Amino acid sequence: MQVRPNILQQTLETAITFLYPAQCQVCEKQIGLESVPYMCETCWHDMPLIEPPCCEMCGIPNTEDVCDECVTKPPPYGKLRTIAFYEAALQQAMHLFKFEKRTALAKPLTQLTIEHFPDDCNIAEYDFILPIPIHKKRLRERGFNQATLLANGIAKTTGVQVVTDVLVRHRNTSPQSSLDRAARQTNIVGAFELQKKKVAQNKRILVLDDVYTTGATVHEAVKVLWNADPVEIDVLTLARALDPV
Repeated sequence: MQVRPNILQQTLETAITFLYPAQCQVCEKQIGLESVPYMCETCWHDMPLIEPPCCEMCGIPNTEDVCDECVTKPPPYGKLRTIAFYEAALQQAMHLFKFEKRTALAKPLTQLTIEHFPDDCNIAEYDFILPIPIHKKRLRERGFNQATLLANGIAKTTGVQVVTDVLVRHRNTSPQSSLDRAARQTNIVGAFELQKKKVAQNKRILVLDDVYTTGATVHEAVKVLWNADPVEIDVLTLARALDPV
């Protein structure tokens, strides 16, 4: 009987995993045949998920309807949703992913996003996902854009297109994580520029970023995107800082 190559490959990979268990990319515990790639079950279940209720606009947790800040000063997007808090295992995983180039963590982080996609944020309704761009200099230094890797993973599962050439980061700003709240607001102003405006015209866009802290980056990006005349712009972030500085 002839065995198909893909079955042979799966059998070989299973045998290798069993004989030589991998390490969890977060806690370095030895793992074998886990349901989540590159992460142990303990770290996976330690992800601090954000549960409703949350503000209908900015998504701040533990808020019914619309929060006072959004009533006073509505954000530029329709709604923003986040998968989990930026703490515990998720904070460690994202630090390793982003700053120590553990790109294998893109798979479990994408899986986390897909499994806990907000109920009121239907991915099929969007024309494309737009990951927040990073400057070309930082892209060369890091080797990847973490938001683009996450977007590509979501697209592979959902079939929604990823677009990366509509919005560019034409000014190389200081890392937002190194600045306080006031400095973040001014640092990001004028950092983005529109290209290929017609691609976004009359489209429903889901902007994707890795971490929401003060909101300065996504606010600036969305404001620039509106100049392309889309129908709708919503935002999804993987993590949200508990106490943004």
